[in-house]
Parts: sequence; structure tokens; C-alpha cells
Amino acid sequence: MAFLQETPRSLRAYLILVGVLGTGAQLAGALSAEAGPIGRLVSLIGIAITVGYAWLGFAFKSLISSAPRRIEQVLIAGAVYSIAVAVLVVVVYPSSEAAGGALVRAAGGLLITLYLLKNVKRLAREAQALIPLPSSSSAA
Repeated sequence: MAFLQETPRSLRAYLILVGVLGTGAQLAGALSAEAGPIGRLVSLIGIAITVGYAWLGFAFKSLISSAPRRIEQVLIAGAVYSIAVAVLVVVVYPSSEAAGGALVRAAGGLLITLYLLKNVKRLAREAQALIPLPSSSSAA
């Protein structure tokens, strides 16, 4: 399905958007008066990941051809973070609406991450195919 394939430009825009908006949201959580020490720690980890997403977006053109594995690592860290937050919410608030919402967000985040990983791998293969191999010229 060609309509579900991200382009380098759309993937870059997504990473920058999620990075900037996510950093703002995580920063608000870290500075919240209601946040306890664990909440602040979780938000600080979230800030690190969302800043990583923004960095990936800004450096996407060079990373996709030179270090696509770095993009994959940050995306996987984001997925693990989403799942860990969902588990934490379910453990702390097992019978509340927050638990259900956290599980839905984690599942959605995981599906999006898998979709992005698939497209990063495809774009990395395409970028590698565009890099010309060094030609061996024989000097006599």
C-alpha cells in the first residue's frame, strides 16, 4: 500500500512535531506542583526522549543514510517509555479511568512506533541504494 509509506520529509516533520510538543507537555508535567518525585522522574525521562525525537527530526537527512540504527534506537526507547508509563499507571491506579487511558495510549504509541520503524528501515534501504559504490579504477 503505497499511500501508507512515509517520505523522508513527512517522517522528519512528524519527529520534529512530536519532539517539540512532547517536550512542552513533559516539561509541564515535570514542573507541575502536583507531581511527586516519581512523576518528575518519569517526566524528565520523557523530556529526554522527546528531545531525542526532535533531534532525530532535525538531523534526519544525514542520519537516515549514515546512522539509521540511531533513529531506530530512539524510536524503540520511546515505545518502551510509553509501555513503562502505562504499566506504572496500571500499578498505581489499577481501577481508575487513568489505567484504561494509559493502556490505550501505550498501545497506540506502540503501533505508531512499529509503523515508523518499518518506514525508517525502508527509507534507510532506499538511501543506501542511492549511495554510489566507490569504483575501482585501475591505473596502468
